[in-house]
Amino acid sequence: MNTLKFPDHKDVETRAAAWIAAVDRGLTDQEHVLLNRWLEESPLHGEALIKCASMFDLLDILQPISKLMPMTEELLETAQREPEVRWWPSVAVAACLVAVFGSVGGFAYRYLPQNTQFEPPVVAERPAQLYQTAVGEISTVVLSDGSLLQLNTDSEVAVRYGAAQRHIELRRGEVFFDVAKNPVKPFVVEVGSDRVTAVGTAFSVDASQQSATEVIVTEGKVRVDRKGTSSELVYDEVYLTPGQKVVVRNNRPEVSEGEDAETLLAWREGMIVFQGETLAEVVKEIDRYTPLSFKLIDQDIAGISVGGFFKAGDLEQLLLVLEQNFGVASTRQENEILLSKLKI
Repeated sequence: MNTLKFPDHKDVETRAAAWIAAVDRGLTDQEHVLLNRWLEESPLHGEALIKCASMFDLLDILQPISKLMPMTEELLETAQREPEVRWWPSVAVAACLVAVFGSVGGFAYRYLPQNTQFEPPVVAERPAQLYQTAVGEISTVVLSDGSLLQLNTDSEVAVRYGAAQRHIELRRGEVFFDVAKNPVKPFVVEVGSDRVTAVGTAFSVDASQQSATEVIVTEGKVRVDRKGTSSELVYDEVYLTPGQKVVVRNNRPEVSEGEDAETLLAWREGMIVFQGETLAEVVKEIDRYTPLSFKLIDQDIAGISVGGFFKAGDLEQLLLVLEQNFGVASTRQENEILLSKLKI
């Protein structure tokens, strides 16, 4: 039996079949770029895509890439014509079936020559996009889907959008997320082993506390759970609605109700609010906004309750208020601020 060989088209046909499968399951951002480049290389590539899809009445799956490959009248006429056997060798037909239907059994298998191997396009994993703020800096970032991120002082996130999920890794600090709605592509924030999942909502995640993760919800609903391979290390998932906060510490989530989110998230407006926190807690928070460090010389002032609104980064104002209203004196020594009881 004579076998026809088409060395000029085999790779094009196999690539087209693989791209049909990729379009069917949903292209990643990186795949969009690579497909666009492949289509620009030759008009045969677009024709091959349409022919492969038309053979099995799957032209509709090319709609998502219509901007990359406009359906011209000439291409549509080509697609509507009966495919010519001399243009489509058996390996292309089989590859198209395998790519679209995910099976090498039955009809498709009979068309595959022995030892034929099919490999989809190799797509390099897209590197994560990093966003970070310096000490004392607050920054706003708008992502490609319209989601908004507000990074508090000394924070860093790694953003990676894929075909099935929008993934954010909070590496340090605190971030407020205003998530664009997309029911089919969840928005997932990971802090170590803790994971916060939302579809379209607004919430804050704080990883600045040592060995603890804090989540505050201002809109919508989020799920908080933990990744792990051992059931002993995984807590039951927690669902939060507006006004709720969870603090996960030592693998135990503690949920609180009726939180004043506007006060807790005042840093978004460049303010820090204290509502009776001890001086020891206050200086720990202020430490985040300045390269200087605080040291309590007199330990008996550590428990003083402090309240008020302070501008983030305005160290002089804070020290003045501590002295005038709370009887705490300050002295600067190189990169330290020494706090002591004010002597009268």
